[in-house]
Amino acid sequence: MRFVVDGMLGKLARWLRMLGHDVEYDSDRSDDALLDLAEKERAVILTRDDELYRRANARHVLGLLVTGEHEEVRLAEVAREYGIPLVINMSLTKCPMCGAALAKASKLEVGTRVPQASLRLYDEFWRCEGSSCGKIYWMGGHWKQIESTLAHARKLLEES
Repeated sequence: MRFVVDGMLGKLARWLRMLGHDVEYDSDRSDDALLDLAEKERAVILTRDDELYRRANARHVLGLLVTGEHEEVRLAEVAREYGIPLVINMSLTKCPMCGAALAKASKLEVGTRVPQASLRLYDEFWRCEGSSCGKIYWMGGHWKQIESTLAHARKLLEES
């Protein structure tokens, strides 16, 4: 799915990218620019702003007023509304920072850009293909927290 996300939902934008979705996010973009972009791209606008949500509806732009206070709740809300599986598939995952595609990278390719301990501990790495980003990712110690957040969101989704 394609989403346009307002400035109040930056973390949600990163999560949706990790889940493989195309997400336009710029915290400095005006409400008018968000609406224009969502309309042009035929994307769903996600917002915490009641007025922006009403304006989207008036323009027949698909939108969701996200009300959850925590990321797990927000993920469950979006998953419920749009049937999104809350599972990360690295072949579909986008760069959480810029939204560009990720490509598998060898240890040799990333060797100077990741901590030596990570090179010893992990075998799989991904490189952002965005021209201005180029970040490197791996399933390090933080992965347990990512899986925990998604598991909590899935539980909330099942309970609703």
